[in-house]
Amino acid sequence: MSSTRQQIIETAFLLFLKKGFKAVRLSDIERAVKITRGTFYYHFTNKEEVVREGLQAYYTLQNNQRMEEFDRIVTLREYVDLTIRKLTEIDNYSARTFSSEIPEILCLSLIVEVIALFPELKKIVLTSKMLRLAKLEQLILNAKKDGELRDDVDTSILARNLLNISVGVINYLIMHQDVSYALSAVRSQYEQLYSLVAEK
Repeated sequence: MSSTRQQIIETAFLLFLKKGFKAVRLSDIERAVKITRGTFYYHFTNKEEVVREGLQAYYTLQNNQRMEEFDRIVTLREYVDLTIRKLTEIDNYSARTFSSEIPEILCLSLIVEVIALFPELKKIVLTSKMLRLAKLEQLILNAKKDGELRDDVDTSILARNLLNISVGVINYLIMHQDVSYALSAVRSQYEQLYSLVAEK
């Protein structure tokens, strides 16, 4: 892929995150990337193509990062601590570079905005979630085997609950409009759930 094409994808993706897909005009992308309209059309047909490729590239990066994280994590406690740390970093986060370090929660409003345009995004998001779920279930099974967790804990339900807690941060933000409160509530949920399933 040419560096100009990649630069258009990455810069436009950050603009979409910041302003929303509909609010970003072609002229905004051209100005941010410092290209002409002709250069844009040489690489893309429209901004829909750019957002589609941006989301695909983002989820590829994110899946790779998650797999690396799961390779480093040995215990469920480490997973909980890492997840809490990453959620805490969202508090003052603004996307400055295109990377897998952009929290998925920041992409959710963009996905909601464009999902009707690209039904195939559902498959990308679902594939990402299922990959994470499978790795988390394996981590839970290992934690049971190693005596970190109680044997009677349902592996699949626990994995789904752990994944769904971070999504709850959106509900807290909508209800309270306070990032610190939302992160504190989510942190408490992770800690409480872990204490319920940990071997005493």
